[in-house]
Amino acid sequence: MRRDSGERASLELIQPIVLVGGKSTRFGRDKLREPIGSSGSPLVLRSIELLRSVFGRRVKVVGECHPDVQALADGVIVDDHPGIGPIGGIASALRHTRGAIFVLAGDMPAFSASSARALLAAEREHPRALAILAATSRAHPCAGVYRHGALNQLAACIARGHYRLSGAVAPRDVIEVACDEASLANVNEPREL
Repeated sequence: MRRDSGERASLELIQPIVLVGGKSTRFGRDKLREPIGSSGSPLVLRSIELLRSVFGRRVKVVGECHPDVQALADGVIVDDHPGIGPIGGIASALRHTRGAIFVLAGDMPAFSASSARALLAAEREHPRALAILAATSRAHPCAGVYRHGALNQLAACIARGHYRLSGAVAPRDVIEVACDEASLANVNEPREL
């Protein structure tokens, strides 16, 4: 019983966010609003609903996006660094929240609750890590937990004009968690839906 209440308390300290600021250039149109599945719901809703299944109705989106996408979420965090990619959205979310954030890209419709739970378990097991990232043969920095302490490293990269998220947090501060490769696939082109 204590474990359950401890896990709930831990979840309350983590702000779930969905990154939505991409330009969808390879897709050719706003992929986040693209209808998918038999329900025809927008692609981004899968990421939002997955995080809601774990954290409840407090999922925020980060990044410039269509008002229809904003309306699907439970709140919006302004991207202080629009146009530089996920590193800007993650740094902005950390700056605008007090604790850790759980990050999920808006174009990862197959991400699973079991992968989310594995990341959260690793977050509890590694209290000193600054980033706990989903991994296959490589880390996937748009699916994971970032602690507030990662902000300094991310901000330093941004200040240097280094916008690549991979490697932005020092490897010694990162824990990689093996996840199913299919759950980490993102949608870049219409044929991938």
